[in-house]
Amino acid sequence: MQQKTIIQLWGTAGSGKTETIKIAKEELIINYINPSHSYALPLPKGEINVTLTCNGLKVGIESMGDYLRYGDLNNRLNTLIPYCDIILCASRVRNDVAKRIEELANTHNYRLLKVTNYRGSEPPFSRSDLNQLSAKHIVDLINQIISGAI
Repeated sequence: MQQKTIIQLWGTAGSGKTETIKIAKEELIINYINPSHSYALPLPKGEINVTLTCNGLKVGIESMGDYLRYGDLNNRLNTLIPYCDIILCASRVRNDVAKRIEELANTHNYRLLKVTNYRGSEPPFSRSDLNQLSAKHIVDLINQIISGAI
């Protein structure tokens, strides 16, 4: 790994950020922790804040990203910073969470990658299918970071 990295999944309210992050967590478990792990969609409702060990690196995952004042999000983000090599988190496009993530990256010497999940009109696109594809591509990005390729 080249440098600690925050991957900020950003988008508007209701755009599937939480589902995408939760699917990415499940895929990381399959890739790095338990290859026989399986999951069914839809995943349970609610936000997640977890840390996984992937190839010896700590990957922190925070799905809440609406506003810092909700669910003690500022503290939830702060708990990941000292321990995690990679953090995957959500934010709206321009809100206090997006600003806080940038501050944390700058203060703690993390690279910041801003990504978004795929979106399309339903039909012909299925939001769940697009979120699954987005999650797999985010996991591919995490794999590249872990391997030191990027």
